[in-house]
Amino acid sequence: SKDPNAPRLDPLGALLSIVSLSIILYAIIEAPDQGWGSSGTVTKLVVGLVLLAVFIVWELRTDHPMLDVRFFEKPRFTAAAAAITLVFFAMFGSLFLQTQYFQFVLGYSPLETGIRMLPFAAAMMITAPLSSRVVQRIGTKFTVAIGLGLVTTGLIALTGLQADTPYGNIFWRLMLMSAGMGFTMAPATESVMGSLPIFKAGVGSAVNDTTRQIGGALGVAIVGSVLATTYSDRMGPILSTLPPAASAAGNSIGAAQAIARSLPEQMAGVSTALIAASKSAFVTAMHQGVLVAAAATLLGVVLVLVFLPATARDEELGEQDFEFATEHAGEFPMPASVDLDAPRDPDFGLPHRSGE
Repeated sequence: SKDPNAPRLDPLGALLSIVSLSIILYAIIEAPDQGWGSSGTVTKLVVGLVLLAVFIVWELRTDHPMLDVRFFEKPRFTAAAAAITLVFFAMFGSLFLQTQYFQFVLGYSPLETGIRMLPFAAAMMITAPLSSRVVQRIGTKFTVAIGLGLVTTGLIALTGLQADTPYGNIFWRLMLMSAGMGFTMAPATESVMGSLPIFKAGVGSAVNDTTRQIGGALGVAIVGSVLATTYSDRMGPILSTLPPAASAAGNSIGAAQAIARSLPEQMAGVSTALIAASKSAFVTAMHQGVLVAAAATLLGVVLVLVFLPATARDEELGEQDFEFATEHAGEFPMPASVDLDAPRDPDFGLPHRSGE
């Protein structure tokens, strides 16, 4: 049956958000080919940013916004959302680099690469549940800041990787980064959800999911663009010695190795030199990419330390719920199983359900 209290849709807001972000991402992805300062790149970025500004203005004025941007006036909400965005920026950007590094530089198959990336997820599975205990001891602010600091340290450590680095020397760098992500995500997610009234939990969940998706998309686009630009620049000298048909080797390491393998046997020396040059260029480009990701998570550390409260104030959360319920009485029926006067869960700052 249809929910009579369901909020109205915001089709214009949805359209503006999709179009603006798509244009911005497309501009970033195409920038290595068109040039960062080219008229096409600049025009697309300006159009995307203008549409994003229009989206914000529309959300402020419409009676039924897809996203009430006024929530970002809350420092706890904004800092936590930024932390999630930046950690996913770093995670997706670095994974985009690492999968190529394992396959094209170290020579692992896709299956072997996947197996070697599994511990990355395992470390997060261990540290994420532990983060609530750390929060109880030192507070959300410092837990998230430490997590982002570990991610930053792990990313910087990746700049030590070379074309012949053994997996054991890669493993601890990935684990350091992954552990930091585990300590960041859960407390930051709780801060996003806990900073809003209980009746706005759906909005908080949507923002939490959206920040992850936007952060991941921007991470791949920006870090990938840095990778492509740096790689192409580094491949310039060797490409000048090859026939024009081999110019595609400057587009990616995969293309370079495919061209090298297609060369005739009498050009074996050129093939070997091309593969070696592509690996060297990729490693240098990868270093630049992870430094961009590290700068993003370092920015997250600063934002968290400045704006994220050390702990959630349960009294403030209770007042938000009461004020919202009073103002919108009758619009959203109170779930019978929720008692706003009940003791609050120490991990999440929300009322217990009756019987719990």
